[in-house]
Amino acid sequence: MRLLLAAVIAAATTMSAHAAETPQRASMKSCATTWKTLSAADKGKTKYTDYMGTCMKNAPAPAASMAMTAKPKAAAADSMKMAAPTGGSAKCKDGTTVTYKNRQGTCSGHGDVATWL
Repeated sequence: MRLLLAAVIAAATTMSAHAAETPQRASMKSCATTWKTLSAADKGKTKYTDYMGTCMKNAPAPAASMAMTAKPKAAAADSMKMAAPTGGSAKCKDGTTVTYKNRQGTCSGHGDVATWL
């Protein structure tokens, strides 16, 4: 039983360390660091959450090795397929239900997606 518990803790620690290294988290940390360097007058002009939202939208794209690659152009047979709908809901692993405009990054702060709704 102790061995099993130790294995679960080790796996959780490994997964947490890996999750902390995503490009989105790196951007989030960079934005938070920049916020901390702002003067009190500049901080008074906006809320932290608004600042972070704007900063994250303007964050540079992840490195090519981490970025998703585009699919090749569709062949004539594929051109008749319907486009995937944008937006929807997802249930995160921590139990939170969120809405999204595109699936990329959904539940990134909630332990990843448990199910797409």
